[in-house]
Amino acid sequence: MWFNINMRSPVPIYKQIKRNIYKLLLRGEIKDGEMLPSIRDLASSIRVNPNTVAKAYREMESEGIVVARQGLGYIIITDRNQIKKIILEELKKDLSDYLIRYQKLGVTLEEVLEVIKTLWKENKV
Repeated sequence: MWFNINMRSPVPIYKQIKRNIYKLLLRGEIKDGEMLPSIRDLASSIRVNPNTVAKAYREMESEGIVVARQGLGYIIITDRNQIKKIILEELKKDLSDYLIRYQKLGVTLEEVLEVIKTLWKENKV
């Protein structure tokens, strides 16, 4: 399992862990019924505190992405559609404050969409 964790990012590490797992799910690299690495194994491989990984796993459990099984670990229990819904809801929260701020400054929806399209094209992976 490959993770991209940026220690200098303003995004908390536990959120980066979740996003990496979501990305793997969306790509089909991990699937429903598969186990995630143990908290200790993942923490060791990405060099973070096990409590950080545990927080990410607990949040995913509360979102219905994984389930904890005593003696087994965390198991994926969702599909791509559920992940997409969670990601889009997170996007909605992230954008809300920015959009309100620029709306109050008089920026139109069309101008915002043009900026988004430009950024999307520039950052195409």
